[in-house]
Amino acid sequence: MFDEDIMGRTGYGIAALRKMGSVPANFRIFAAGWIGKKPEDFKEMRVTGAEFRAATRGKYAGRLCVRVPHTKRHVIVTREEILAAEPE
Repeated sequence: MFDEDIMGRTGYGIAALRKMGSVPANFRIFAAGWIGKKPEDFKEMRVTGAEFRAATRGKYAGRLCVRVPHTKRHVIVTREEILAAEPE
């Protein structure tokens, strides 16, 4: 469940990962949101991700659920970039 890169397989996730360039295998996108107050203003999306490590104990031991400090990155992707990156 936690190890899957669900948001990274979406159109905005693919576009964001391309813009971010090289990222580690355990990098996951965890937040995305349109920029603007009204739907007609939605032309760009802010996408945020970070590197995660596996928990060492507890309920989620062995799963990627602990965010590595100072690895958070965000990019702005346009509607056109998202549409171009949409998975088939």
